[in-house]
Amino acid sequence: MNSTTSDNASRAVRLLRPDVLARLSTLELVAKSVVEGYFTGLHRSPFFGFSQEFSEYRAYNDGDDPRFIDWNVYARTDRTYIKRFIGETNTTINLVLDVSGSMAYSSNDISKLQYGKFICSSLAYLARKQHDAIGLTLFDQTVRGKIPPSAHPDTMFRTLALLEKTEADHETEFNSQIQQLAATLTKRGIVIFVSDFYCDPEELARQLQPLVQHGQEVALFHLLDPSERNPARHVKEFRSATAMRDVETGEEVNVSADYLQREYPQKIRAHIDALNSQALRHGFSYTSCDTSEPLNEILNKYLMLRQQRR
Repeated sequence: MNSTTSDNASRAVRLLRPDVLARLSTLELVAKSVVEGYFTGLHRSPFFGFSQEFSEYRAYNDGDDPRFIDWNVYARTDRTYIKRFIGETNTTINLVLDVSGSMAYSSNDISKLQYGKFICSSLAYLARKQHDAIGLTLFDQTVRGKIPPSAHPDTMFRTLALLEKTEADHETEFNSQIQQLAATLTKRGIVIFVSDFYCDPEELARQLQPLVQHGQEVALFHLLDPSERNPARHVKEFRSATAMRDVETGEEVNVSADYLQREYPQKIRAHIDALNSQALRHGFSYTSCDTSEPLNEILNKYLMLRQQRR
């Protein structure tokens, strides 16, 4: 990579930082910046689209992308072939965003909800470019908003408009909302849950498993603020004993500095590991998201994971 390309890539990464994206006026601009920035050289993505599936082999020609060469076939036949892919236009992408009170938390300029909106809008924009159907569900204790899946061009704009006006509130009720959602999904597709997942990992997996059994591809985007991973490292006030209040229930509890510095980081790490373990066991994809990460890194983690699982 020459210096000019490297400088352009570095600049693009800076532009995809969440604090920079937050200065853009609309989610449409955020989504366009993230998706187009991602696909213009930041990463050589192995991703061919939500609905791209293998079609056939053909002989390699000069100018073909060598990434598509099937080296297993080459090893057997000493001939170079590439894989061709076809796109289906009826893939359905259901975005499910947690808008409960805990998603409003932020130790910096970007709340988990805002970051979740960035993810959903970017994936909606990507799906629209591929002519896939997009659906959106916003939930806390109840369904706060819903746009049924559709491939109509206006659906993305309706999705972004609903995301723009939604604020975090109330407690979370995963179980009943997942059951209601599952009852409405009659067509196979991808169901993407974006949440901080403050719930029991085993119970979450049990509720999501019927979706997989009915042919849905389930993806979890687990959002955490940096201070939720290690409070004492990121927030000065947490380096001494403090009173903490649950943003959803209002309940307060006194917490020692030693707990925040030693025990809590271990507990949240164990929770993350448990979510990842349950995802692997039940056939979901799991993407851990730090709200300080550039959006292209989150896309890259998820799309590479999808490619590995295909």
